Amino acid sequence: MRDVGKEAEKVISNLKEQKGFLRLKTNQIRKFLSAVNTMTNRVNAYKASHIQATDMPDELAGEIRFLKVKAAYQSGRDRTVEEFMKACKMEDWIDGIGTSIKKFEEFSRYMEALVAYHKYYGGKD
Repeated sequence: MRDVGKEAEKVISNLKEQKGFLRLKTNQIRKFLSAVNTMTNRVNAYKASHIQATDMPDELAGEIRFLKVKAAYQSGRDRTVEEFMKACKMEDWIDGIGTSIKKFEEFSRYMEALVAYHKYYGGKD
């Protein structure tokens, strides 16, 4: 299993070192985290009714892939968000999920860790 906390801390720490400060505002990434949390609730509801499932249906996986569109929108609105999305390899993470529930859960924890370390390392409010 990946150490998503360590990966997230490294991304945020590197961004801070490169720029000297974190220009990205917490609310800018929390909007994306909110979309991820919505999908987490949907995946958890699916898991509750399909206890043995390791994969999610294509429809749910498609909605998760749509997170790339939300990331692109946020990135297009603000170049600091684009910088962040590239640094944390957001598209690669989303593409890597496929239909795997486990991979989605790792991705969700990674997003939570990114927000937490952003705040810890002094990201703007």
